Amino acid sequence: MQVSKRMAIHGLNISMAVFTALSAYGILLYYEGGADAAKATTLLTTLSYLAGIAACVGGIGFFGIQLDRRKSEERREEESRKAAEAAKRGRRKPARRS
Repeated sequence: MQVSKRMAIHGLNISMAVFTALSAYGILLYYEGGADAAKATTLLTTLSYLAGIAACVGGIGFFGIQLDRRKSEERREEESRKAAEAAKRGRRKPARRS
């Protein structure tokens, strides 16, 4: 599945933001009484946090790879464009000066 460069950037940013938010929430929860909070959470809550974190890590990986591919495609297109321009300039005869 291919996504555009813009979609890859947005997906990567959203995945990183949600991962950071979940991590910060977990750290704050730990410092406010980690043992009590751990006892109060249910298995469903814990599994939903784990699923959210796993989805964020997967999104970071997927959108990061897509962004790298789009950037390398753009780089190759730019290099081929420059090579075509250089070849075009190389075929021209230099102008005579009088």
